[in-house]
Amino acid sequence: MAILLTVLKWIGIILLILLAVILFVLLLVLFVPFRYKGRAGVSDPECHEEFPVAVLKERSDVNFDVSWLGGMIKVAAVFPAKKIVSLKVFGKEVWSMGLEKKTEEEEKPKEPEEEKEEEKDTRSLCDKLDDLSAKVEKILDLIDYVHRVLTGRCGRRAWEKVKVRLGRIVGHVVPQMWKLSGNIGLNDPCLNGNMNIAYSVLKPFADDHLNLETEWDLYRCNLEAAAAGRIQIFVPIREAVPLIFDKDCRKVFKKLLKVKAKLK
Repeated sequence: MAILLTVLKWIGIILLILLAVILFVLLLVLFVPFRYKGRAGVSDPECHEEFPVAVLKERSDVNFDVSWLGGMIKVAAVFPAKKIVSLKVFGKEVWSMGLEKKTEEEEKPKEPEEEKEEEKDTRSLCDKLDDLSAKVEKILDLIDYVHRVLTGRCGRRAWEKVKVRLGRIVGHVVPQMWKLSGNIGLNDPCLNGNMNIAYSVLKPFADDHLNLETEWDLYRCNLEAAAAGRIQIFVPIREAVPLIFDKDCRKVFKKLLKVKAKLK
């Protein structure tokens, strides 16, 4: 009997330790923020008479990484590169994914197979138009149903709640630092003028983030963008959970599920 009690005691201690470890890891995931940063650029110092497709392909590069626990765990994405995505733990690469080069045999064009006779649609034009009209009518009915659900009394109350909490989530997720600079030209004074109008509107609100110049007569895309921010998993969960248990949101969600059933 004493041996059995000792075994049960150690099993309980081990289970408590495992539970404590799981709880500790869960708290880390919820409250320790994930930090992300990225940079993308196109090196195009010269102007072009035609749209520089080759330049955009050959001289563009993208770097993005997400780190956790001060960089102890890090996922990085680089393009172009042999290893597109890699996972590092304590600075050591433990997993990666890259572009696999095809062998010569795979690159050889396959011999065309015998063409299969396709079944011809023997329906008349009137039947096809009737089917198309029925589909369009069904789509319009679904749009009208969704509109009535979202603009109803319950839908408006639910949208107001979702809008507030969604705004908080977006405000938490958006980059705390971002910058866009360089020179761009669209070889069209009208398009460039519209772009400058939009730039002048945004400039007062993002003076420290935007620094763009325009090439009026030729194509050019010499740009560099960078962004960095942090995401704390607890914040989206804190904002989303009350919506799951909200009566208005649940009613609207159940009504919108009928749209999926009608599409089948």
